[in-house]
Amino acid sequence: MIESLLPSYRLTQSSLDTLADAITKLSAFAPQVDADGFCRLQPLSARVLPGQALSSFVPLKKMFLPPREKLWSFQSGQFSELEQPEPFAVVGVPLCDLQALWYLDQVFAEDLPYQKRRARSLVVAMPCEPMPECSCDPELMPVAGDLFLEQQRAWALSPAGDALLRACGAGGAADKPLPWPTASPERRPLLTEEQFRNSADAAIWAEAAQGCLSCGACSVVCPTCYCFDLLDETATDGTVTRSRCWDNCFFAEHAKVAGGHDFRPGRANRLRFRLEHKFFGFGALHGQNACVGCGRCRKVCPVDIDLDQIAAKLGGEGLS
Repeated sequence: MIESLLPSYRLTQSSLDTLADAITKLSAFAPQVDADGFCRLQPLSARVLPGQALSSFVPLKKMFLPPREKLWSFQSGQFSELEQPEPFAVVGVPLCDLQALWYLDQVFAEDLPYQKRRARSLVVAMPCEPMPECSCDPELMPVAGDLFLEQQRAWALSPAGDALLRACGAGGAADKPLPWPTASPERRPLLTEEQFRNSADAAIWAEAAQGCLSCGACSVVCPTCYCFDLLDETATDGTVTRSRCWDNCFFAEHAKVAGGHDFRPGRANRLRFRLEHKFFGFGALHGQNACVGCGRCRKVCPVDIDLDQIAAKLGGEGLS
């Protein structure tokens, strides 16, 4: 689904330095490996761009959909306006996070806080070295973002990125393929939606869910998980604040509604819901696979639940 050819520019050392200065003058972040061995999005401490993309432990989504954010407050008959976010840049983003960002752009197309952050951001992708847990696919879905950099060549992924390259003196625009990773031949187990629909009584659901701790780690690190809860708090001075915070479909309260009814009681039901969402889309994006193959969920799960293995078993059982 990614355009095979996009405008590419040659960068001299001078134009590359100018581009690096323009990016790092913003509040710039990049995935960096800490002393504990975890890769996190960290502020750039110098005006030097990273050489390649890395997969951060908590993905790019946290920059546009914070784990907790204030939506509005009400005091003395007045609603507060949303704060204008500061411009920022994220550099060294891999393909999977660009695809996830496109997915979130569709989900939050009419969400004002999200759109304000997107409008004031600059997202710069770079080549990555796929890890053993990766199973990316350039054809899975389109990408978002602004620039793709590889040494002294740059591709414009958005009008803003194109304008920035031109302003920095990049020259020699030409169409050239983007150097995306090669799709894994085992990108996704074969599981049809019909097989999934007929799998409600399959033993694998209870077997896999039995060990689930409902810790929520998989949702935190998933770049396309976006469920949130709304919390209203009243201070002693009468100020009312509404915030939203990340939620998780494995949490026991996630599908409960007024009156105590639970649409997905039990961890097995919640596991089915998660696999359905990731493999077959959700809501208006039904039919669009939401799993970008980053492997974060498998890597972080303390009990080794693997949606790919579940899908492979369901498909292998020939449920139809």
